[in-house]
Amino acid sequence: MPRNNEGARVVDATITFEDYPMRSPLVLTGGTIEEATEARCTVTIEDQSGKTATGSGTVFLSAIWAWPKSELGFLTRVDAMQQMCIEISDRMPVWCADLRHPLEHGMELHERVDGLSIPVGLRLFITERIPTLAALVCWSPFDQALHDAYGRLLGISSYDALGRDFLPHDLSRWLGEVGEGRYLDEFIYRRDREELDAWLVIGINDTLREADARDLGDDLPSSVEGWIARCGYRCFKLKTKGADPQAEAEWVAEVYREVVSIRASLGLTGPVRYEVDANEGAEGPWVVTEFLDALQAADPQAYEALDYLEQPTERDIAANRWDMAPIARRKPVLADEGVTSLDELRLATELGWSGPALKTCKGHSLALLEIAWCELTGRPYALQDLTNPNIGAVHAAGLAAHCSTCNGVELNVMQFIPASSTREAERFPGIFEVRDGVHRVDGLSGIGLGY
Repeated sequence: MPRNNEGARVVDATITFEDYPMRSPLVLTGGTIEEATEARCTVTIEDQSGKTATGSGTVFLSAIWAWPKSELGFLTRVDAMQQMCIEISDRMPVWCADLRHPLEHGMELHERVDGLSIPVGLRLFITERIPTLAALVCWSPFDQALHDAYGRLLGISSYDALGRDFLPHDLSRWLGEVGEGRYLDEFIYRRDREELDAWLVIGINDTLREADARDLGDDLPSSVEGWIARCGYRCFKLKTKGADPQAEAEWVAEVYREVVSIRASLGLTGPVRYEVDANEGAEGPWVVTEFLDALQAADPQAYEALDYLEQPTERDIAANRWDMAPIARRKPVLADEGVTSLDELRLATELGWSGPALKTCKGHSLALLEIAWCELTGRPYALQDLTNPNIGAVHAAGLAAHCSTCNGVELNVMQFIPASSTREAERFPGIFEVRDGVHRVDGLSGIGLGY
């Protein structure tokens, strides 16, 4: 493959928005998500010779997840995030005027967008700082589009443009000593995973049995049993609130027994895997320990089947610097909202967290470097979802197919907002229509990020 260290500059960026109702509410510790605003962008780049290419990216602006604590109303927060997207779109050609690799552009802008002052609407200015996580959600579709455009510019997969033939620096530039002489293509390899475990989200208010389900007016299931019958799910994400460890342990044990029973009644074989996501609801690690103790006492088999815990305690991991090592010795505990930078990833592991729960909505460039750091330091990592719509879901599936996530990939758009992804579901049925408990990514190929 020829060397191409010249990189590219951004010459144009656009952003549009579209609102979607949730098919069913998604309950988080920070609130209930009932609607979502999609931000879809394009980024056009050019190389030294003037050749151009355009890439695309998309994300849902989930203010309840990314910006939960605020005196501002939900719609004002969404408006602020939209305005930040518009501001990024306007500024990208100036910020990215130099010829550079998209990873270099991506990590520089990852730092730049944090704390950007954004006007709300035409009249008001917000008085509080947009949180880092919300800023990264706004930045993420542009980062995605940058990498997509670069692959299209070169006429190759964007994942094939991550080695020394394209990057002017080794990984030590971002990872320090551990990255000396190492390049991303050692860890982000040519796709060889054709199937990825699929995960069904189950909340405390969700219906388990089809007999108890209500018709939502479409042809999709309205119960856990219905989804298992349709898709063969064997992996489940259980959403708790982290507030009552005894009651939640009993509920988790009950759900585990129910899904095992449902699968058996349908003639499905194989072990059940699940994770528990308290969305930082636990007051401290002692609550997590109480939960694990109660779960082990309530149902030893359910305890053994627990794959990992996702962000059980506060997202500001530096605030109390909880020692998570005692929990990690029992079950892997992955940091999600608590990791928005490489520095926070290093801090998390120093505090005993097992590794990160990656999300593409924090930025493609950051995710690539987190994967490399985890591989170099022997840390597990998962790829979780923020209900990625259409090409965002294809992007997440493609990233998981190019690395060694411990969970396959979580994609839940068809469970919550299927209307957002109709065209892509027809083009990539293996990704969007789960069969036998897996997403099939064997049809995902081509230039750019594969969509």
